[in-house]
Amino acid sequence: MYVQMPKGSAMNKHNITFCLIVSIWLAGTGVRLVAQTKTQAESALQRLTPEEIDRKLKELGISKEEAINRASALNINLEDYLRNMQTVPGETPTPGVTDTTRVAPPVSVARGEVTIQKKDTLPVPGFEGRIPLILRPFGYNIFQYSASTFQPVVNVATPPSYVLGPGDEVTISMWGETKLNFQIPVNREGSIVIPDVGPIHASGMTIQQLRDKMLRRMSAVYSSLHNGESGATSFLDVSLGKLRTLQIFVLGEAQKPGGYSLSSLSTALHALYLSGGPTMNGSLRNIQIVRGGKIFETLDFYDYALRPDKSKDIRLQDGDIVFIKPAGKRVALVGFVVRPAIYELSESEKFGDVIGFAGGLRFNAYIDRTHIERMIPFNERKEYTHNFLDFDLRFTSHQELETSKFEMQDGDVVTVFKVDTIPENRVTITGSVKKPGIFELKPGMRIKDLIMEADSLDRNTFSEQGMLFRLLPNLRHEVISFNPRLALVNDIHNNVELKNEDSVALYKESLFFPEHSVSVGGSVRSQGQYPRRDSMTIADLIVMAGGLTEGASSQGWELARLDTSVIGALSLVKQFNVSENYWEDDFCKHFVLHDFDHLMIPSNPKYNTQRVVGIWGYVLYPGAYALQNEGEKLSSIIRRAGGLRPGAYLEGSSLFRKWKNAGLVSIDFVKALADTQSLDNITVLHEDSINISPLQDLIYIRGEVFMPAAVAHKQGASLSYYLGQAGGLKETGDEDRVYVTLPNGKKWEQGWFILPSPEIPGGTIISVPRKIEREDKTLSIVTSWATIMASLATMMIAIVQVTK
Repeated sequence: MYVQMPKGSAMNKHNITFCLIVSIWLAGTGVRLVAQTKTQAESALQRLTPEEIDRKLKELGISKEEAINRASALNINLEDYLRNMQTVPGETPTPGVTDTTRVAPPVSVARGEVTIQKKDTLPVPGFEGRIPLILRPFGYNIFQYSASTFQPVVNVATPPSYVLGPGDEVTISMWGETKLNFQIPVNREGSIVIPDVGPIHASGMTIQQLRDKMLRRMSAVYSSLHNGESGATSFLDVSLGKLRTLQIFVLGEAQKPGGYSLSSLSTALHALYLSGGPTMNGSLRNIQIVRGGKIFETLDFYDYALRPDKSKDIRLQDGDIVFIKPAGKRVALVGFVVRPAIYELSESEKFGDVIGFAGGLRFNAYIDRTHIERMIPFNERKEYTHNFLDFDLRFTSHQELETSKFEMQDGDVVTVFKVDTIPENRVTITGSVKKPGIFELKPGMRIKDLIMEADSLDRNTFSEQGMLFRLLPNLRHEVISFNPRLALVNDIHNNVELKNEDSVALYKESLFFPEHSVSVGGSVRSQGQYPRRDSMTIADLIVMAGGLTEGASSQGWELARLDTSVIGALSLVKQFNVSENYWEDDFCKHFVLHDFDHLMIPSNPKYNTQRVVGIWGYVLYPGAYALQNEGEKLSSIIRRAGGLRPGAYLEGSSLFRKWKNAGLVSIDFVKALADTQSLDNITVLHEDSINISPLQDLIYIRGEVFMPAAVAHKQGASLSYYLGQAGGLKETGDEDRVYVTLPNGKKWEQGWFILPSPEIPGGTIISVPRKIEREDKTLSIVTSWATIMASLATMMIAIVQVTK
């Protein structure tokens, strides 16, 4: 695939990546990217995240491993792009150091159990691989915020200590007998020139000093000022207008060294923020302010970040140099302190100062021992074979630890451990007691005492077996069985004395004697399973099942019991008869049921309930009639209802059946009554509903006709006649699917060939359905095939050209 791109083409990075991935896909067929496309694709990969690359691969159905393998054929290492993008933006790897731990950092670390998040890491030279990656040098992250966050506020009152200089603007106001207002800049010579007064030197003065000097000079011209004393009728005010701009320099180990133009209210801290702060090699404790070629002051950033104290922040003057020295002694503090970090120490600061920098110990810190890993100093290494020493510091109290004067060395790693989680006096009780939980272990406490602390046993506790789980010195558990009933009466062998971390477990009786069920079926009001109670009899089970139904038989009862005597046997079956009052029957009263017994109570085959059908409409005596016997016919019910009334219309009569939701039953009532042996003279069932219709003289036309309506019945009229009476079929009407439903629910059939069509009776419904339009997909299929064939042809031409 040859891709020719014009110079300056602003190709979208996603499109370039798509071209790359497509090229990887075609690599197996011998196709190669040209150099220009390869370069642009690599550039786009550098700007994409792994998630965006994954999404493109999923769109093409290619796995990441397959894409990496195919990209290697194009001399593109896709795996490097995926790995490199896991580095934090802005990080610069230490030259000559390969930090392999960054590829797959552990979830947690031993020192401090801190979760690692790569975006928070700031590698410190000399500590790589010795501390958790999450541990950051203290203070440097503050400079990652925008410099505008720390710009000085200029719309405030002029600080009393502010010193005027060339470029500042002084606002002079007089009111009272004389009214004046001037805005006068301090010129290069350091003076302000007041009309009618002349030049007054202002450079190096505060606003208050300048006001006092002006008041004396201007009183000679404006006598009403009276030098500010009593009797003055004019008054003078001097304030600062526009501020001058300073040119200062930030040099040394700064992120962005160089010259900066700042407001005259700016301090050394403002300049430090504007330059991005120190690099990782720069000091936070030794920042020098050089003024006039000499060190004017030294700034300690820890005063600002930890204490916080801005009193030593230096207000800058024009030409000042903020010089960041290389970092001094550094110590890493990890573990259970408030703020684990890497701290920079001055020469006079000791172990206790490092703990103070970290905010002190956490409440769960182990104070008896802290560990120090030390890189052996240069002048001592000849005394050792290797380069590291590990040793412990022992303390008797946290005050001794936090005030320790132990001397620290550059590169020390201090670990503060966590206390163990073993309690001093805890016992636990679980299971069948009223208040389970954790309790205080008191001196001489025994199992009975713990049960009473838990508000005694539950009512369903199994009182013959309990467990005591005891933690052994090797952290394994020992099980001690005891009898809770005997423990509660102070039996010395069962009422065991408790130790720390003991756990007592008590159990419900159902664990040892599980509750099973029995079942009953047949002629009872509520068939099913019931829990078996102690001494439960057959009579008890029948009562629990709601008693017998009216059709229950007293003969042939059957009780089935599980048979576990031989393989293959299922049940032992016992048949028996009972008296009419089963609750007084000796066998029912005294036969005790076992688990899983099943009782079957048969029905009396002679017992029947009334079965009723309804007949309505044009009969002499409409109403609900009980069936005389099974198999009674339709004609019999009509006859019992007094027969048909004058005006009855059998062709429009109907029968609805509720059984199995049958609905309308299509039968010919004329045939049913004319011939009792006819198939239409069907057997009626319980809840059947018979409706003898009055005369119907209308035909109903529905559906896709111009005028759906009811048309008067005409003797011998055809289907086309009735459709014509409704205005005929619409264009959407389907003539081949016209459906005619007779009043009795049957379908009307037209005569074949020379046979005449049967009469369309009154009450008939003629339905004209809508035509079904089927989508013609021929054109779209042809178009798709044409596109596929054109693409294949283009690909084959490209392959031939490349392989020539």
